[in-house]
Amino acid sequence: MQTTLYIIGFFLLGSLARKYISAPSRVVGWMNTYIIYLAMPSIILLKIPALSFDSQMLIPAGFAWAWAAIGCILMLCISRIFKFPKPLEGAVILLTVLGNTSFLGYPMVQAYFSDEVLNYAIIYDQVGSFLMLSTVGVVIISLYSPSSSGNTVSLLSVLKKVLSFPPFIALLVAAMLPKQPFAVDLAMTLTLLGSTLMPVALVVIGLQFQPQLLPEHRVPLGAAVTTKMILAPMLAYAALNCLNTSEAVMQATIFESAMPSMITPGIMAIQAGLAPRFCATLLGYSTLFSFAWLPLIAAIIH
Repeated sequence: MQTTLYIIGFFLLGSLARKYISAPSRVVGWMNTYIIYLAMPSIILLKIPALSFDSQMLIPAGFAWAWAAIGCILMLCISRIFKFPKPLEGAVILLTVLGNTSFLGYPMVQAYFSDEVLNYAIIYDQVGSFLMLSTVGVVIISLYSPSSSGNTVSLLSVLKKVLSFPPFIALLVAAMLPKQPFAVDLAMTLTLLGSTLMPVALVVIGLQFQPQLLPEHRVPLGAAVTTKMILAPMLAYAALNCLNTSEAVMQATIFESAMPSMITPGIMAIQAGLAPRFCATLLGYSTLFSFAWLPLIAAIIH
């Protein structure tokens, strides 16, 4: 309950602040830069070196990548059926494939499950969601950005964006570090920077959230929320029941797959011009829906 109130509080803070800030888009730009260049890399540098891997950890990471392929195909089909504009199609695919498995996922897992479940949730997030954000997410944004020339994007330009993306650089560095790479003072600084990610990101969503849905956004929003938050955990439940997995692995995978759309790719999509109003609205509504949906999922899989 405390975590839920904390999340709602920062979201409402951003929504209220929007009325009193003279240039909200400029403030959002500053906050986005802080998230991508400082807060996200700090979390990655802290979390990745500390992870210990076993064979069971392949399951949550594997499902995260499998869902990325399934979600991408489903939303691409829905987009073509309803003839979404190119930037909207890119935003829908991106925000259906990637869930908020860290900023919202970690505290929610801690609130409802054991530390063992949290360990597998971190694998789902770091090896699944975060790695996809740094690679697949950047590729999707590169392909669908309005600044792209026509429908063709060179492989070199995509690779350049992936390799220059600060969280991806942090991931490469973290993968080469020993288990306890930082002195106490530096580790405390990284922890402090990382802890600001969720409140800052929620304020950003609140600043851009517009509750009134545009008519052309109703179908893509409904499709994205239903597919990401309801279909994904159902598929996870069905798939893991066919495998010999521990209860902790199953709980972590199902719960993480039910998370709302991830905030960071939404911010990146907004910066790239991929249907900014739709992205902010989807992030806001899916986050609000998660306050009721995630406790229900937790109760079911317990």
